[in-house]
Amino acid sequence: MRDNVPAPTGGTPRTVLMCPGQGAYLPGALRHLGDVPSVSRVLREVDAHTGALGGTGPPVGRLLTDVAAPAPDRLVRAHPLAFDLATYAAVVSCATVLLDLAAPRVHAVLGHSVGDLAALTVAGVVTLEQGVRLLHVRDRLLRDAALPAAGLLATDLTAELAADLLRAEDLPQVRIAARNAPGQTVLAGPDDQLAAVRSAVRALGRRATPLTSRTAYHHPLLAEVQRAFRRLLRAQPVAPPTLPVYTAAAPGPARTPAQLRTVAAAHLSEPLAFHRTLRALRLAGFTTYLDSGPRALLSTLARAGLPGCTTAAPSRTPAGLDRIRLRLTAVPR
Repeated sequence: MRDNVPAPTGGTPRTVLMCPGQGAYLPGALRHLGDVPSVSRVLREVDAHTGALGGTGPPVGRLLTDVAAPAPDRLVRAHPLAFDLATYAAVVSCATVLLDLAAPRVHAVLGHSVGDLAALTVAGVVTLEQGVRLLHVRDRLLRDAALPAAGLLATDLTAELAADLLRAEDLPQVRIAARNAPGQTVLAGPDDQLAAVRSAVRALGRRATPLTSRTAYHHPLLAEVQRAFRRLLRAQPVAPPTLPVYTAAAPGPARTPAQLRTVAAAHLSEPLAFHRTLRALRLAGFTTYLDSGPRALLSTLARAGLPGCTTAAPSRTPAGLDRIRLRLTAVPR
């Protein structure tokens, strides 16, 4: 069942730019945008900052402009940091293009999972250099944690059905990682228990799809990593946001420096309630939801959870500037 949240009436319609997480990486996603000055600047700076930090993986510029670049599953296994950096760079690049075109005008940004770091960058809270540095630090913490093999599983179950199934199958280490939409619940846990729940879900005739991920994000397995990351974040300067910053981990906007630093770390072990944040945005008067990634990931979830809202994914591939402009002109105002 969809969330029955009435559409706002009266007032000025407002638009939120949504920043997806790791599902946003797509080989060659920016091949038609690589010559756009704002995009080339992002790719160049991400690679330069990575090189200065001793990064050794494939350059983000190649990953996002060459269709022959490694597929997501292969890249996350071989070079997990490069996978994270490419995801971050893709979302920030697409967001800069949409903000430059400014039609419709964007009034807030919303991050989903590790997309929170992109949202914070888009809103001017952290710089590109800080974003790259934070991803390098996070990568080191994850490697040092020596975590068990674990991952994420997307299902078409409601959160209630998923919780009932986990209890019935006695899988205590599998947790609900994300309540994304009425018909999409993501589970996280060790690989062996995820395999068991995948079989159980499919036995019910429902869908269960493993997600490309280096570990079980939004799970207590990463609690110590999150604590260490938050300690390091205390020393990070944060600027006042140029746009209100929302996250799928909390219903309201992050305003204070402490709240903004919390947003930067929430994707590690905090469960997501994307549907809850969408309801809060709708009640706050947001009517249009733009996806800043090269796929229509969050716009699809927003459409499922908020009947009657306006959604668009102008940067979905293949997309050059002319096509993005055309898609934006088709967005109702």
